[in-house]
Amino acid sequence: MTPYQIAQTYLGTVEGPGPENNPTILKMYASIGQSHIEHDSVAWCAAFVGHCLEEAGLQSTRKLTARSYLTWGIEVDLSEAQEGDLAVFWRGKASSWQGHVGFISKIEGKFLYILGGNQGDAVSIARYPAA
Repeated sequence: MTPYQIAQTYLGTVEGPGPENNPTILKMYASIGQSHIEHDSVAWCAAFVGHCLEEAGLQSTRKLTARSYLTWGIEVDLSEAQEGDLAVFWRGKASSWQGHVGFISKIEGKFLYILGGNQGDAVSIARYPAA
């Protein structure tokens, strides 16, 4: 299976309610060497992507920062991006470490549809401006 196909199997996975933690999300942290994380409320978009990559037999960045994927793989122009490619977004100031990462599900006009973790505390497909 490709990382994207693996990611699709997790659609609908949600964080545990209240103080509870979803063991599936905790396993995602552990699969990338971050087993010290004990709560699914810790930002997990990069853990989700990393887990899907590792499950497909690829080495991820094994980091919890979304923008660590800026130097992973081969960069392609948005006009050449395909389903299953990774998209990395800035969040906050451009010099900040903050961001978001997920798999491109589709590109429609000026929007990317991203299959990602920690989107509304779940694995979902969400729409983001391509800009």
